[in-house]
Amino acid sequence: DEPGLATIDVYRRRGGYEMVRRALELGANLIDTAEAYRTEHIVGKALVGLPRDSYVLSTKKGPRDKDRLISAQEYRAGVEAGLQRLGLEYVDVLHVHGVMPHEYSHVREEILPVLQQFRDEGKIRWLGITENFSGDTTHQTLQAALKDKVWDVMMVGFNMLNHTARHTVLPETQAQGVGTLCMFAVRRALSIP
Repeated sequence: DEPGLATIDVYRRRGGYEMVRRALELGANLIDTAEAYRTEHIVGKALVGLPRDSYVLSTKKGPRDKDRLISAQEYRAGVEAGLQRLGLEYVDVLHVHGVMPHEYSHVREEILPVLQQFRDEGKIRWLGITENFSGDTTHQTLQAALKDKVWDVMMVGFNMLNHTARHTVLPETQAQGVGTLCMFAVRRALSIP
């Protein structure tokens, strides 16, 4: 029932790390993964032996465990576990993943200081946040996050069915120099009448 698991299973059966390596050979240099995707170990395997400056790695960890928001200590432990799965000493971008509007104050107060500590320790380069686009199609989370002016990178839902970010998020990310990644640009929903 979880989105993306079929794709992840295909990766596991067909050597997903080979696909990542091939993409890098063809010139891709941005790799995006997440704890929730269950692909960090695959990506880590694909990166073995590659010069660290030859790619930019973005990963994500959510602020919750099932139905509860996690503590700063739990978040820290989860990020450390992700670094181990990746086999890396640092990641370029660490996103707080899939944040709902009602969760943002917890992220700002409890999780953001952890990200800042990781940056100070050299374990991440840039602080990122992603919205939960399925439940926040008007981008309330990112609009609130932009007011804080602490985020280096944001991932926003943007596609031809919903391009409201063009007016509510993108002008401000551009004005602040916030790196922007689009998610849900192409989805299966686009092919279902």
